Amino acid sequence: MEADGSVPRGQGTKMAIPEVGPVWGTVGGGCVEKYIIREARFVFQDGQTRVKEFDLGDGSWSGIGMSCGGKVKMMLELVEPPERLVVFGSGGISQACAQIGHMLGYKVLVMDPFATKELFPDAEVVTQGVLHRLKEMVFTPYDNILILTEHRYDIEALQAVLGSQARFIGMIGSKNRVNTSYKELIEAGAPLEKLLSVYAPVGLDIGAVTQQEIGLSIMAEVVHARRGGSLGHLRLVKLLERSEKTHEAKKVDGGEPGGAARERSIAR
Repeated sequence: MEADGSVPRGQGTKMAIPEVGPVWGTVGGGCVEKYIIREARFVFQDGQTRVKEFDLGDGSWSGIGMSCGGKVKMMLELVEPPERLVVFGSGGISQACAQIGHMLGYKVLVMDPFATKELFPDAEVVTQGVLHRLKEMVFTPYDNILILTEHRYDIEALQAVLGSQARFIGMIGSKNRVNTSYKELIEAGAPLEKLLSVYAPVGLDIGAVTQQEIGLSIMAEVVHARRGGSLGHLRLVKLLERSEKTHEAKKVDGGEPGGAARERSIAR
């Protein structure tokens, strides 16, 4: 953020520290950089931005004086990859989910032989070799997968993504249809515990009727899987005798499907 006097790196220098793996770049090395890397774990835990100041001529805080003699101020900020919404299907519900996902800031990828840019103007559209390309894709904990194929290739799509690290995998269909699909996949070797972690039938029960309402119920469940929440009403049901929080404090779940570490980094 700031640099004054003789310092190893100037103002504007950045370094990325992933939650797992080696760092990219440097802020000058030495004990300050080691301290910053250790401090990063607290940012990963609570997501809070931190600002740290260092006098490089004062060794009292680290036990090691640095000959530079200058002063630096560094900011530790959590940087997460953009969320991606991957939609298999091109019908009205798929269109509603893609539209809502785009509005929520997701990078939307639609994969279906019948999808067009006219139907999905704000999404990347893949129409050729969908299943072949799907098998080659790598999904991360920042991916949210919706299988809305009208049962044309839902079993094949689910089988391809079942072992992935995607945060959310949802499939549309009645409970009977989902149950039949699961039995077929189990016979093909799919583990039951993996299947039961899929959001299927996908969507929250909000009494949705229209395709747009069903899309809303699905995207609400996608957001809930990401953000958490009680799924209860927030309305006031009685007068308060003292101040209360609108939202209950929720515990952030650092775990992802398959136990994968989040691909996050801290830049400064």
